[in-house]
Amino acid sequence: MSREIELTFPELEVTAHAELCEDDAPLASDLLWRLLETPFVGSAVHAIYAGPALLIHVPPRHDEPRGGQIPVENETNEPRPGDIMLLPPASEDDAQEAVAEGVTVAIFYGERGRPFTPAGWQPGVVVARVSRRQDDLRAVCRRVRFEGLQEVRLGRSGAEARPGAALLHADGASLGNPGPAGAGFVIEGNDGRLLAEGSVPLGRATNNVAEYQGLILGAREAARLGVHNLRVLLDSELICHQLSGHYRVKSPGLKPLYQEARRALRAFSEFSVQHVPRKENARADRLAGQAARKSKERMEKNAD
Repeated sequence: MSREIELTFPELEVTAHAELCEDDAPLASDLLWRLLETPFVGSAVHAIYAGPALLIHVPPRHDEPRGGQIPVENETNEPRPGDIMLLPPASEDDAQEAVAEGVTVAIFYGERGRPFTPAGWQPGVVVARVSRRQDDLRAVCRRVRFEGLQEVRLGRSGAEARPGAALLHADGASLGNPGPAGAGFVIEGNDGRLLAEGSVPLGRATNNVAEYQGLILGAREAARLGVHNLRVLLDSELICHQLSGHYRVKSPGLKPLYQEARRALRAFSEFSVQHVPRKENARADRLAGQAARKSKERMEKNAD
């Protein structure tokens, strides 16, 4: 039986399934399977130049090759509706190294799509094909095209362990404050096992907005995993004091996020929020920074 992955758009309540191309692309299939050893939450952006496709950037996560290396097998420059491809990510213009980290997952949902990479049009590797709810996925992809970014969750299909208690590391970053921003989170079991993580570009926002978004995204994912007792670790003293009631939320831009965070935390029978030094939040901080740089890249492309 083929291994399957899930593509979930939580806010739209749609989950599609895709079978890995284990016969045609065994190496690429193994790469994607390792990437999704634990669920990943990111954002889907419509591919401006690739036709009917959504792109999801997935940063390095486990033991997959670094530098956006994609196995050269089952390549095509004419993907069919329902094809899921792996593409190397764009390199940063100001980076000293020639390649960027991570890979890009491309979901093609219509005719006449073409893989697009920093080098231009070139073949991409078909790593999976949508097997269930393709029509629903096509409708979601069209909404992303006209409504903008949507949160998306990538993971392996099948039953997952449901931890009773977990740690949530959450963080946000803004290049300019306000400026291109991103949110990141990491969920771990009490034994230190990685349960899920996410990295979501936010566009232009302040650092405090990004911090709240990281907390909200992480709390939602922890609830989806079935966590009952959640311990939240943040390196933002302001947000910790606001959530504990020691500080009033005066900023009009933060009040809705504060209320949303409180609602997300009420999903747990027990929860606590604790301030920690940045070094103890390193992985979430790195994911937030990667998402902020992705926001900057997208904003610069849209300005051209």
